[in-house]
Amino acid sequence: MSLMENLLNLSRVDAQVRGLRKRLDSARTYLESQTQQYHHIQQQLSETQTRKRHLQATIANLETEVVGIDAKLEKFRSDLNTSVTNKQYTTVLSEMNTVKDQRSEVEDRILELMEQVEATEKEIEQIQELLNERAKLRDHAQSQFNERESEVGNRLEELEQEREAAAKAVPGRERAIFDDLAEVHDGEAIAKIIEIDRKYREYACDACNMRVTFEQVSQAITSNDAIVRCTACDRILYMHEELRCELTTG
Repeated sequence: MSLMENLLNLSRVDAQVRGLRKRLDSARTYLESQTQQYHHIQQQLSETQTRKRHLQATIANLETEVVGIDAKLEKFRSDLNTSVTNKQYTTVLSEMNTVKDQRSEVEDRILELMEQVEATEKEIEQIQELLNERAKLRDHAQSQFNERESEVGNRLEELEQEREAAAKAVPGRERAIFDDLAEVHDGEAIAKIIEIDRKYREYACDACNMRVTFEQVSQAITSNDAIVRCTACDRILYMHEELRCELTTG
């Protein structure tokens, strides 16, 4: 086989390999996206649950504080009953009222925090619903990826071996050129020379539609063992056998 035939064969297998890889990669990318979003919502849920626990702990501490205040109030009531002078009674009553105000403030704070706990619980329910929905999407994405991997895995392995064999048939320098161009142009390293007007010797690259000189056309006709490249997009140019026969016999 000529160099161009080997390059075309490599291009054909390379395109199949890239096509299967894209199918597998798209399923993997979707799975990774769904998994990442699931973990993000899971983190939101964890943070909200932690916030709820902190609120509940603060409420518990304040309720303990109320118990201590009630103990003080009980002592004040006892002191009032045992007061022997008006001045003593007035002093104890004033202190007692101050502590009552403190108790009221603490109770107001507890009610405020309890409202926050209730709102947080609703938020947790909403996040949990989102997490459940995202889990379904993630599981579906995992199922799709598993199916895609099972579907193309064996065939991809076969094609990769075939590509390796096809690549070995191309000399190192030319293979390196092909590989570089395939990466740049997403697998489209080779382009066909198309005829625009034979009378005026007008030809173009089928990939970028830019002009191909007749000198390049002549090189493509006369040699299947030398690389001719488009001056615009840099792709390797080849001529369809039908056009080659027409130009050589016409």
